Amino acid sequence: MFNLRFQEFMGFLLGPENRDERVGGCYPALDVYENSQELCIEMEIPGIRPEDVNVEVIGKTLRVSGVKTDPLSTRNVRYKRMERSFGRFNRELEIPNRFDLEKIEARFLDGVLVIRIRRQESKVEMVRRITIE
Repeated sequence: MFNLRFQEFMGFLLGPENRDERVGGCYPALDVYENSQELCIEMEIPGIRPEDVNVEVIGKTLRVSGVKTDPLSTRNVRYKRMERSFGRFNRELEIPNRFDLEKIEARFLDGVLVIRIRRQESKVEMVRRITIE
């Protein structure tokens, strides 16, 4: 029980940003990487069904939200230790212009949500060096 209270206290110390997602809720870990063809987002959400996850595009923002439920919540149990998190989650990522938000694929693979966004063919990213005065 002390461990849970300590985690809750540390969540409040992290500040108001994302506090609701980290304290008493679910905050799935994710990795974001890109290669020459696409942007890849991998989010760990084991034990969740695909129909309990929403993947949405709002402008240039990709939002992944859903609910991860505790399978023991309906049983009469008392946790001795609880390290897994359950509850609502919401992760938002700003997607750079070089990726085509019309070409998105999402699928589950061994408890990991894998989202792939194709790189735009027509847009070449220009790099300009700025002189510092």
